[in-house]
Amino acid sequence: MFLTLKDKVGSLSPDSKCCSIIILSCFFFSVCSLLTDLIEDVPVNEILWWRFFFSNCIVVTYTWYMGHARDLLSAWRDRQLLLSAMFGTITASSTVFALRNLPIGEATLLLTTAPIFTVLLSSIFLSEKLFWWDYISLFISTIGVVFVAQPSFIFPEAVAQEHTTIFYVAICVALGRGFFKAAKFVAVSTTKGSIPTHVIVVYLSAMGLCSVTIINAFIWYTALESEVESNAFRTPTLKNSIFLVFMATTYFLQQLSVCAAMRYGKPAKASLLKYLDVVLPFVFQITIFKVYPNIWGVVGSVLIAIAMLTVILVKRGGDEPAKIKTVAHAYSDYTILKDYDHER
Repeated sequence: MFLTLKDKVGSLSPDSKCCSIIILSCFFFSVCSLLTDLIEDVPVNEILWWRFFFSNCIVVTYTWYMGHARDLLSAWRDRQLLLSAMFGTITASSTVFALRNLPIGEATLLLTTAPIFTVLLSSIFLSEKLFWWDYISLFISTIGVVFVAQPSFIFPEAVAQEHTTIFYVAICVALGRGFFKAAKFVAVSTTKGSIPTHVIVVYLSAMGLCSVTIINAFIWYTALESEVESNAFRTPTLKNSIFLVFMATTYFLQQLSVCAAMRYGKPAKASLLKYLDVVLPFVFQITIFKVYPNIWGVVGSVLIAIAMLTVILVKRGGDEPAKIKTVAHAYSDYTILKDYDHER
């Protein structure tokens, strides 16, 4: 008799579950990035707003359908969940600021620094032990991101422009985004197991929507005062609306996958695998847009892929205290859902 998908997933080790879910989240992120590229004539701050808006509609509807509406009211008592939402809010706001004020190379590099901070925070707050190959993988993948992003301060021939004060402020904000995203990962991994994962996503998406709404309101108000048409609000076309809805759906699935992975496994290792977010979009870039990376982009992608395979394939010995804790959370989460389904 064939095993169901749930049985197959349940038979995996915690590390295997974590790796599988994170790789799945990277795929959803890549699809989300593809849809973002297909959206025309909509600035990045409005894309983020629509993404949070539609993803909130999706995740709240899903939570209501699963019968966990009460958990939305009771979950606020969990301090780690509130911290996660607060850190997620800062992350969303920093993302908007960095993308609006940095070239794509610098933005890609600095916005993907979360794994570095996650390793540090996990070792401090979760007593998470990493091995020497984890640190080597972190170093190799960081070098790979540099090659892929090709920031102008390392590759001056890529972009030739004079940097202003706002440029350096944006760099600091982007680095801060990496730190607060790492803090969000650590906080999510320590939330109570009685809180379903999709309820965590509700809080993260709702707080993100609030922060991005405030930022956009300021931008739109400034546009009205200064009559700068480029900053004015744009109603999306039907084509863009369809892309936005699908983008929000993949974003919801990506958030759900990341939160679940952080609760199944160790945040530091899971965040290392998130570097695949930089590599997988190359597949769509080449196959759909017919845009081919230069030699540095190829080398960087290969380095990141090698580092990720090292993280996935190297076997670990023994259970760490932090691992037992996060697996207990995930198991408790699964038990509650199972009991609820049985009662229905």
